[in-house]
Amino acid sequence: MKTQNANCSFRMPPGILPVIAAFAMLGMIASPGVSSAQNLIINTFDSGISGIAWESFRSYVYGYNQVWDPLQDANGNTNSGSLYLTVNWPTNSDPNWNKNWNDVQIAFYTGSFDSTNYTTFDIDIKVDVTNSFRALDGTYGAVELIVNNPWTTVLGWSPLIATNGWQHIRGYFSGIPAGTYGEAVLGFISDGGSSLTNTVSYWIDNVQFTAPPSANTNRPTLNIAKAPPAGLTCVCSQPGGTYQRQMISTVNSSYSWSTASATGNTTTYSMNIAAFPGAEYAGFAAQMFLIPKAGMTGSPIDDNIDWDSANVADFYVVANPDRTATGYFQYKVNQPGSWNTSLAVSNACASGPLGTWNLAFNNNTNVTITAPDNTTTNFTIPASHASLFKDPLFVYFGDQPNNNANIGQSSTFSRVKITGAAKSIDDDFVSKGTPGQPYILDATTWAKNAADPLGVIITAPDAKYWVTWPTPDTGFTNLYAADHLANKLGDSKWLSLPTASTGWILVGGVERLAVINTSTLSALFSYPPTNCFLRLYHP
Repeated sequence: MKTQNANCSFRMPPGILPVIAAFAMLGMIASPGVSSAQNLIINTFDSGISGIAWESFRSYVYGYNQVWDPLQDANGNTNSGSLYLTVNWPTNSDPNWNKNWNDVQIAFYTGSFDSTNYTTFDIDIKVDVTNSFRALDGTYGAVELIVNNPWTTVLGWSPLIATNGWQHIRGYFSGIPAGTYGEAVLGFISDGGSSLTNTVSYWIDNVQFTAPPSANTNRPTLNIAKAPPAGLTCVCSQPGGTYQRQMISTVNSSYSWSTASATGNTTTYSMNIAAFPGAEYAGFAAQMFLIPKAGMTGSPIDDNIDWDSANVADFYVVANPDRTATGYFQYKVNQPGSWNTSLAVSNACASGPLGTWNLAFNNNTNVTITAPDNTTTNFTIPASHASLFKDPLFVYFGDQPNNNANIGQSSTFSRVKITGAAKSIDDDFVSKGTPGQPYILDATTWAKNAADPLGVIITAPDAKYWVTWPTPDTGFTNLYAADHLANKLGDSKWLSLPTASTGWILVGGVERLAVINTSTLSALFSYPPTNCFLRLYHP
């Protein structure tokens, strides 16, 4: 067996309980002669257009055209080329134009393949900016990557940015169920703020599935970071989910601010943000939704609930580049499947995003935002709009990345409260129910409403560190721990950490996350260890 030490080291400050590793260690068995699977080259358009299984160009578009272009190749290969696709999206002056989800698709033959043999679905795309028109938000819409038979989305949304160069688009097979599939599908999307306004032409090249490296090079490095405070932690863990909602929803629907059902003249919704990404993660938002049942298109559990519902009040917090924060309130009425705000109000907070944010409604129409630094903003909404938010009304808490660079980031809520409604809530997520692991949501109060439910967790009060490592990690077993580096694998002094306590959350399709708690280590060693060393094994 060969082992490899990780080079991350940590020392305990005086006065801190010695609950985790002085440093982390990585081990694996190398298998000489084991080679990687071969990449599955689906189409590189070396000499023309071939291998197209089917195409679906919806009636929403005027038409399309596709030709082979020998002068454009993502790798600069003069002996190859690319597919040149022109889609005649309707203009925004056309009566049929809308901001709903509209897509067109091209499917390629792959033959039957096992998704576990590959790590990523890759393509190269270049927009012909000279002959294309931008979407409302300045992009060229978005692209999605799908495998078929059965239909499964690998990458749900990747914006095509405004550049005249090649863009590499990648989806991760680790984010979908392992299985056998039969086609690769490219989808081009016009939707919402990224609704296209006229013709767009795309060069497409290098459609392929990438295989993992050989076992000899597959040595993921362990990294360690301080765990967030106790509370509800929402990790934006869905691969490619630019606008994923990682949230929880109330099970009961008696939380309206309408005085027709509220217990007092003032109903207050508050969230205490205990952890939040740095200001460099622009656009990341901690948020709450107030959504009445009236106007919902289906179940209250819907990870696009704010988009799909007709009437939505949305309060969200973002960090600013100068380390301050801003809370925004907006709402829409009678607009299912779209977002045109009836009102948008903001309140700045000089102390940043951490702390308690309150949203209070008095006598239905008078609204106050209070930030953690006690600054306030007051405004009113029309009574006709407020009347749409009567019980039954559900409340949602969580976060949203809003930018691909923010996928993998998280926020933690140490307390949420609702007072003055027909029902009240005061929950810190860890003090109710049976103490100790695993901490779970109170099913009588909450349900997960998330694009990736595994990313919505409760951080325990004794959580000390998050341990992460990159994928692919095929073949590696659970985390093992020892209290001394002199211990050897063969004498059973390295002990397996139970996955029920640590979890292996797949974050963004590119990273695993395990949580290390004091209680887990104490139970493992039968005493609180002074030092702890961690490693992965490859049998």
